[in-house]
Amino acid sequence: MKKFQLFAFALAAGLMMGCSDDNSLVEGPSTGSSTTGKGYISLAINLPTQPSSRANDNFDDGTTEEYNVKDATLFVFEGTSEDDAVFTGAYDLEGIGNPSNVGGNITTTYQLTQKITRPENENANVYALVTVNDNNIVDAGTSAAEGWQINKTGITAGTTTVANVKDMIATVDVAQLANTADKGYFFMTNAPLYTTPGGANDPTGGSVVTLTEIDPNNIFTTEEEAKANPAASVYVERAVAKVSVVAGENLATAGGLATEIAGWALDMTNTKTYIVRNVDGANWWGYASTSNPTADRYRFVGSNPVATNLYRTYWGIDPNYDGNGYTLPGEFNNAIGGIPATLKAAGAADYCLENTFNVANQNQNQTTRVIVAADLTVTGQDADSKDFYVINNLKDNILNKAGLDKAVKAAYLQNATVVAALQDPTSGLDDPNTGLGEADLTVTYSSTVEGGYIDVAEVTIIDASASKFKGDAVPEKLTAAGNDDIIAEINADNSIAYYKGGRSYYPVMVKHFGDDSTPWTAGGETSYPGPNADQNWLGRWGVLRNNWYEISVNSITEIGYPEVPEVYGTPDDPVESWISVEINVLSWAKRTQSADL
Repeated sequence: MKKFQLFAFALAAGLMMGCSDDNSLVEGPSTGSSTTGKGYISLAINLPTQPSSRANDNFDDGTTEEYNVKDATLFVFEGTSEDDAVFTGAYDLEGIGNPSNVGGNITTTYQLTQKITRPENENANVYALVTVNDNNIVDAGTSAAEGWQINKTGITAGTTTVANVKDMIATVDVAQLANTADKGYFFMTNAPLYTTPGGANDPTGGSVVTLTEIDPNNIFTTEEEAKANPAASVYVERAVAKVSVVAGENLATAGGLATEIAGWALDMTNTKTYIVRNVDGANWWGYASTSNPTADRYRFVGSNPVATNLYRTYWGIDPNYDGNGYTLPGEFNNAIGGIPATLKAAGAADYCLENTFNVANQNQNQTTRVIVAADLTVTGQDADSKDFYVINNLKDNILNKAGLDKAVKAAYLQNATVVAALQDPTSGLDDPNTGLGEADLTVTYSSTVEGGYIDVAEVTIIDASASKFKGDAVPEKLTAAGNDDIIAEINADNSIAYYKGGRSYYPVMVKHFGDDSTPWTAGGETSYPGPNADQNWLGRWGVLRNNWYEISVNSITEIGYPEVPEVYGTPDDPVESWISVEINVLSWAKRTQSADL
């Protein structure tokens, strides 16, 4: 193959990098662009901001660890178009320098120079894919036979296409993509951009651009010329979504309950993601809700340009977008039926893989949510431990431990088998007038350390009360297997919720476009009706990479769950909640959401 002269490019994450010294440079005077040998290109790499309100095109830089850069890799493809381009070479982008601050859509920009190999077909278009902070997602292999790899999959010059790379799915722990240790390094790749604006304008007719086309006329024989004439700007985005939960200003009393947020945790998070955000085959660019009264109706494309004729896009396709495989074990991370292993403090952020779906799969068992843990003060709870109990969801009847024991003993004494045994003429009570009371019984429960739903383990007649029965012996029906059957009936009739320390859990599904762009107007419907469901509600729920979802808990009106609740395959709308929240999606694109619980 022939060699490009070095070219300059901007990494629109924005980085300043020196050229790689794998190959020597072409010597001699500059003659501008060259079709033979080696040369320099100058690139600008632009790091993203995060959208920062429920509406599109509101941005927030985030924290420094979210846009630090330690390394980057340039993958070059050639072809007549992005769709059919074929891999030709990869380059470590070394010598990262100091970034420049840009503002708006872009947090920082790094300028760098790099050598690439010119394709044999001089009429072919050349495209750049850049990965930032590779974090073992990208590596150069260990030998000539084990060359460049993305997601442990080899990529081969002349064979691997852009489509092959876009199809790559990573099953990863989110920490590999969002490393917050030390200075922090977040994995980033090219952001899909659109060529016509949305918002108030119908973007139909535009096209999506993910790879950056390199101008071959800006390939030079000297590094200085390349730096002075950038060949391309590459716009990258983080491969994860960001979520944070904050307490509303008047949360403590706004809902009628004395409340304090103890923390929160992500739940129902995706376990796999595309390496590059997938928008292939998207037909939603011109969708607008018929119920959205705002001027900015076209929600899938922004109106604030990141560059001339390039606009941010606000949706994508994840690996289980159409519901394929979502019921498989391990498809989503969750803590259903238990207590979150750890809690993030109110105001702190956490990260997750993007989780999107079509309207047909906009269901609760496929939607990422947060679990808000709140410590409640309610009448009837234990004064010291703050524990309390609720039977059969009767939340207006708060019980402490003594009250729970009393209720369980009453259920035992009213059980038909127990009543019959006490009245049995051969083995029942000696004196029916004396009767059997709560003082004659002890109760134990299934062991639980952190709270949750508990069962009655045993109700036992104390030894001293055996004398109340004929023959001074407790009837066989009230011991051993017979008593086990009675306990099973009590558990079947009574669901006991144990709120340890007064802690209650509230699920809040995360809205993407939410009520601003996709208002729910279907009244009492329990599904997404009508022929315009996609136009009206696609993207209403979900989390998208490089978006920041800030959930503000404004009030809590009822007692929630004693543990992380189950989810079912019912539509996300209409949603009943005991927590009032406001979600702001922050550029990061930041989106805010309020919640009243």
